Amino acid sequence: MAIESEIKFTVTDRTVFDRIAALDEIASWRTLDQGIIRHTDTYFDTVDYRMCREKIVFRLRTTGHGSVLALKAEAPSGEGFFRRIEVEAETMATAEDIVHGHLPDLPPVSALFDRIGIVNLFRSLESVNNRRVILLARGGEKADYELVLDDVTFCGAKGKAAVLELEVESLAGAENGLNRIGQWLNERFDLKEAGPSKYILGMELVGGMY
Repeated sequence: MAIESEIKFTVTDRTVFDRIAALDEIASWRTLDQGIIRHTDTYFDTVDYRMCREKIVFRLRTTGHGSVLALKAEAPSGEGFFRRIEVEAETMATAEDIVHGHLPDLPPVSALFDRIGIVNLFRSLESVNNRRVILLARGGEKADYELVLDDVTFCGAKGKAAVLELEVESLAGAENGLNRIGQWLNERFDLKEAGPSKYILGMELVGGMY
């Protein structure tokens, strides 16, 4: 189990992504552009949307390299940034396996059952994300932070919705610069603070519980 520490913003102007991607430096950290990675996320919930109400995320992420199952839940937040418990594992399971109750014996599943018991799940939301990844480093090549520019389309019971988000996540426990990076970005770009979870946002926009 890991603790994920991050700041998140909503971006209202698509050209901001291009301007940030062109930067050589952000708040004194060098930028290392890793390019764009496309992934599809399938989110699951109980029939009474307990996980959405309790801000628990259970997600299957699929890329061209395979699939990762993840559970995320709130942890005590830092000043100005979010912390979440994160449990991940690579898996061969599909979304159909999960909704039919054939869940793999993996840490994210155990963590889910520990929190809400053994329950039936359904596909509550899907999203497609074209994610640009930019590492932020000082000195050597080891990165302290990961900045991502997310171009997300949610698909749910109420249709589709497109959202642009920017996230900065600490790597190897480097939390002390998160607020500095966030302030630096806020001073230069049109950003709005976002909530801790894309799942909650997607459900608010197109999910079936509202």
